Amino acid sequence: MTWQIIGDGAIGCLWAANLLNCGQQVHLVSRKNNIPQRINYTNLQGEEQCYPCSISQCLSDTSSPLIVCVKAPQVLQALKQYRSQISEQQVIILMHNGMGCAEQVAQLLPQNPIICATTANASLLSAPFNIVQTGLGVTYFGPFNCASRNFASLLATLNQALGNCHWCEDIEKKLWLKLLINIAINPLSAIFQISNGELSKAVFQDQIKQLIKEAMQVLKRLDLKFDEQLLLSTINGVIDATSNNYSSMNRDIFYKRPTEIEYINGYLLKKAQQLNIETPLIRKLYNEIIALESH
Repeated sequence: MTWQIIGDGAIGCLWAANLLNCGQQVHLVSRKNNIPQRINYTNLQGEEQCYPCSISQCLSDTSSPLIVCVKAPQVLQALKQYRSQISEQQVIILMHNGMGCAEQVAQLLPQNPIICATTANASLLSAPFNIVQTGLGVTYFGPFNCASRNFASLLATLNQALGNCHWCEDIEKKLWLKLLINIAINPLSAIFQISNGELSKAVFQDQIKQLIKEAMQVLKRLDLKFDEQLLLSTINGVIDATSNNYSSMNRDIFYKRPTEIEYINGYLLKKAQQLNIETPLIRKLYNEIIALESH
């Protein structure tokens, strides 16, 4: 079996390198020209390894699992581009920040098994196809639709590659937790162009508390049970653990790239609007990111 990975960014290359490292066949789909048929990988111990890897601008077959590692705004377009090469039986694993893509993919490919994933593994690209792992964390996989419930067996290989991978039948709650962490960290760090650690200052802590208070109103109406204080503690744990890092949204604004705001704050705002709940600070930060994107 070949693992096909759409997206040659930090997370796509991280999975490709680690799957290759445990002896799996990998095909990486890239939009780049002049593609080298290898990935350079530096692990957490600073050890470097070069792995031969099949890389092209097309999918390799119509049966292998697809791990989609592009950013949320690019997911639907990427799958539309390769739709004619995707069979109805092919399992699609979505791994990105934010929520809302799985619903779009299910409309595009209604017969396909769709798995949602969220990861705390961290990595960066020092150059194209040169990946440096900077953090090790848990990855949760779970079924978005009924067709994907029989694919938990894929985790044996994924665990062998990166470890700490778990199948979670209630993946929605894990996705919401990641979304809430992103709502608290990403827009503030992007608007003020600060590292995550700066968010531990009192002025930002007050805003984070307000953001979560607003989000909790929506969560309660959706019957999603989160403890507010535990949630704040989790968010501050992430801030401490990634204190020297810049969020992906921070970097997107810095490099004048589109952000994932529609799938983070925007997703919660749509839910709030459907429930007639006011979330003024979440909306304010959303509007500020949209304004920064347009400059």
